[in-house]
Amino acid sequence: MRSRQRLVIALAATLMMTSCASSPPPVTALQRPLLAAALQLCPPPDLPPDSEVDDVAATLMDLYGLYGLCAGMHADLVRAVEGTPR
Repeated sequence: MRSRQRLVIALAATLMMTSCASSPPPVTALQRPLLAAALQLCPPPDLPPDSEVDDVAATLMDLYGLYGLCAGMHADLVRAVEGTPR
């Protein structure tokens, strides 16, 4: 009976030691600094210079690009405020 209790204690100690040893070390990487533009409002969209279809399409493509940049900066800002990694 006494040896069985020692075996249970030794098994519990072994399992606790191996579970702590196998956990990955915490990551201490430096965070990327925020751009100063992340604290500014997104620029207003430009109006097309003419009402031609090609001009409207080109302006719309530029607007899509600006939206992508602004949305990316906003996502970086939200992650920095919340403290979540990339």
